[in-house]
Amino acid sequence: MVSMYKKYLFVGLNFFIGFSLANNSLFQQFENEYNIGYGYQHGSLINGSYDTSNFDAQSINIEIERLFDAGVWLDGNFNMVTNYDQPNLGPLNGGNGSNVPFGQDPFLFSLTFKVGYAFQVVNQSLQLIPYAMAGRTVNWANSTVLASNGENLANQYFYTGGVGGRLNYRLNSTIMLYMDELYSYNWDNSGAIKSVQSSSNLYGKSYAATNYTITSTLGAKFNLYRNFQVGVNGFWNNYQPQSNISGLIYVPTNTFGTMVSLGLTY
Repeated sequence: MVSMYKKYLFVGLNFFIGFSLANNSLFQQFENEYNIGYGYQHGSLINGSYDTSNFDAQSINIEIERLFDAGVWLDGNFNMVTNYDQPNLGPLNGGNGSNVPFGQDPFLFSLTFKVGYAFQVVNQSLQLIPYAMAGRTVNWANSTVLASNGENLANQYFYTGGVGGRLNYRLNSTIMLYMDELYSYNWDNSGAIKSVQSSSNLYGKSYAATNYTITSTLGAKFNLYRNFQVGVNGFWNNYQPQSNISGLIYVPTNTFGTMVSLGLTY
């Protein structure tokens, strides 16, 4: 009986070693890369009275990705909204024609980093990367900026952290498909939450912008010529606020979008 257990243990250890230390060279052809991307998204907004609205945004994204021989995976992203449009929702919410520079989607700039470990489920074909994410995202919703009494915009931000997983399927030497699921938490550190946003004169009830987000992404990478890579993805964000929402303030609920990127592998 003991020898049987030893046999099973030996087989299991060998399976785990093979699972975790497999050769990543063919995946590195896709994941050792840097790129610049253009994104478009359409989002919905809601307030505490369940009135709804929407917005549209365009953005530029810069990404650097690296998969090391040992299986460690690193990814850095800088995202900047370059064009934003929403209807005029009143003096606290801004929008087109309201003479204020911001709207109600607060995520206009972000810098995030991911670190994970690549497991090969099927050698050189199917790869799983569980990862952790951390970074900083601005909170430049117009209501936050106004409630902060014009404080320096650098003080209006979220600490952002989360966990996720990416599943990569290498179809051949030219095409890799992937799906990514991320749970993140945006902890509001803006000046607005310290006193002003609890004022009944402005908002009717207490409000802080802290929220969590579930992001689902489907995408593909194409290695077309030598080191030239084209990427495309579609994504969905679902936002869940973690405090009361005033009837006067609109917050994002869902956004849908796509991004196209051009990059180089190394």
